[in-house]
Amino acid sequence: MEGQPLIRRGRVTDLPAVFLGELDYIRQIEPQQEARWKAAISQHVKQWTSALESMLVAELAGQIVGYCFWENHGDQAVLASLYVAPSHRRRGIGQELLARFVAEAKERHLISATLGVQSENPARLLYEKAGFIRTHYTDGFLHYRLALTPG
Repeated sequence: MEGQPLIRRGRVTDLPAVFLGELDYIRQIEPQQEARWKAAISQHVKQWTSALESMLVAELAGQIVGYCFWENHGDQAVLASLYVAPSHRRRGIGQELLARFVAEAKERHLISATLGVQSENPARLLYEKAGFIRTHYTDGFLHYRLALTPG
């Protein structure tokens, strides 16, 4: 039986795995967007490198099995991506990455955590279970918010 993954800060050397994870997501959940996503790869690489300080990577036996990264937008922490490799899903890795994201946002004294998820993506259940509240729907995406401060 495998142990629990190490959750660590992202590194530049993790970016190939992030690329593969993001491509897998596109192919599984939004295949119609693959050509557009690939055409914007330089913007994605720029986003990933600038998010390294807020990127968390789940590593198991030397392999990256998941990651998340987020951005600080004013007083909000915006989850840009959370991915777990298909062979490692339903083992709590996504929950742990999400909990660490929320904890880091609280440590930075941000007011709320937000995210958007494609409406057909089963990960929306993970966010709802963690207490994120659906705020609105636009262009095929459900948007969620979690208050990080009382009130």
